[in-house]
Amino acid sequence: MAVEPEILKKNAEQLERLENLVASHPHYNVDLGGEWTSAVAFAHLGFWDQRQAELLRHWNIGDPLPESATDDQLNSVLERYWQQLIPEATGQMAIYAAREINEIVESLPDDKVEALMALGKRFMLARGDHRKEHIDQIEREL
Repeated sequence: MAVEPEILKKNAEQLERLENLVASHPHYNVDLGGEWTSAVAFAHLGFWDQRQAELLRHWNIGDPLPESATDDQLNSVLERYWQQLIPEATGQMAIYAAREINEIVESLPDDKVEALMALGKRFMLARGDHRKEHIDQIEREL
């Protein structure tokens, strides 16, 4: 089973939106609520795309997937670190990670895609869904 074309399309579309948003020099300190700024949201996106990229890269060569690939409690742990990053760097980090995970998803063998879907881990492939949520949030506040 190949990756659903709709997943690949949405991943690419949301990467393009992210690139355009960062290129437009967004106000990185725009308050998104809950101590999050647009810079924190970019760092968050970069982290989660990079985490999925790393997990898939290792899993593709035979390492086991961890029990949970979405430890949401990591957000509250990492939030303080994300707040300390150079705001302008967070946008570039998010773009880099999005490009990397998109390439990995596009190159996964069919049997790996099928296994992920059977495990209920579609979100590891459908990274555009997560990006859309936060890009929409940032654009609303801009």
